[in-house]
Amino acid sequence: MIEKLKKLGTSALGVVGLIAMFAIPIVLTILFLKGALWASENLLRALILIGFIVIVLDIVILLPLSVFRRLRPHTGGLIYLSSYLFGLVTWLYGFIVTYALWGGFAVVVGLSFFGVGVVFMAILASLFKAMWEPFFTVLVLAAFTYGSRLAGFAIGNAQPTQNVDLAI
Repeated sequence: MIEKLKKLGTSALGVVGLIAMFAIPIVLTILFLKGALWASENLLRALILIGFIVIVLDIVILLPLSVFRRLRPHTGGLIYLSSYLFGLVTWLYGFIVTYALWGGFAVVVGLSFFGVGVVFMAILASLFKAMWEPFFTVLVLAAFTYGSRLAGFAIGNAQPTQNVDLAI
């Protein structure tokens, strides 16, 4: 009888462990979704304003300063760093568009693609719903993100030209 109770206890513990193994990722996903939804609703407007200010600073101050060779590593690094702000705004906006148009399941599917799939899902959702403003907004935000990343990398790693004397 005691052996049967031990086997039953072991089986029950295995079932509880199996349930926990599936429940923990689900609970974490729900908490992440709630946090991302809160951040999108409460922080997105402020981040968009900060993003506009950073774009102006990048174009008006950092790009002209990139003419000077000594400043290129610094200006390139700052432009590259600003791409992370643009990426955050793009991701939060894509999250909101995906959630509003296709719901939480599409957000979870988008998150399963290394987290950046919500931007692609937002593009698809707005395209299939023929909502052109969010479609082009996400595309422009993604272009700013990757454009500033590439520009910052190129400026920061630009080698100064050297005069080569080819006299024989």
